[in-house]
Amino acid sequence: MNRNRILMAAITASILGVIATVPVTLAQTPDQTQPTMEQRGEHAEGAIKDAWVDGKLESAYLFNEHLSPFDIDTDVKNGVVHLTGSVESEIDRELAGEIAKSIDGVSDVKNDLAIDKASARTARDDDASQERSSFRQSVSNATLTAKVKTQLLANSNTSGMAVNVDSDSGNVTLSGTVDTDEEKELIARIAENTSGVLLLLLFLVLGLAPVHDP
Repeated sequence: MNRNRILMAAITASILGVIATVPVTLAQTPDQTQPTMEQRGEHAEGAIKDAWVDGKLESAYLFNEHLSPFDIDTDVKNGVVHLTGSVESEIDRELAGEIAKSIDGVSDVKNDLAIDKASARTARDDDASQERSSFRQSVSNATLTAKVKTQLLANSNTSGMAVNVDSDSGNVTLSGTVDTDEEKELIARIAENTSGVLLLLLFLVLGLAPVHDP
């Protein structure tokens, strides 16, 4: 074997020897990019605190009569609160920020709430519409109850005064005491034939109906 071949063999052996030791070296060197147990514990503790602050802040908005919690988004990281979403006025924007600052555990507040008066007007209009709809439904329920009750009182073969009538969106519930099965059946038929009744629920029991003075 000439000297060149011997030299090449020695170089190759040296390279292989270095490569063979690399995994051992890496295994023995701690990975500086991986967090330590202490760091992971601190991170978990911080996440728990942020979640607690976030929950407390949303509760504060929920119980505040001047703010709508559904229009305000909250995000908490390392004690810093980030507010996004929209409010009706600059006063509401400042109020939301001050409430956030007052929460225990908050170190800073980034207030990016937008002022959207059009959205606020739409919300008020929706509330007013719901109130009007609810009022109309209440009137409709009372009217249907009165109609059924009048029909029962007008029939001399039923103890109209002994029957309670409740109405809800066309669903009528009759409860009380009647003398016979025939009277119970007649009351049900009268109520079913009353205009506006969609569903009839009977809770009439047999017994001695109370006597009412004319």
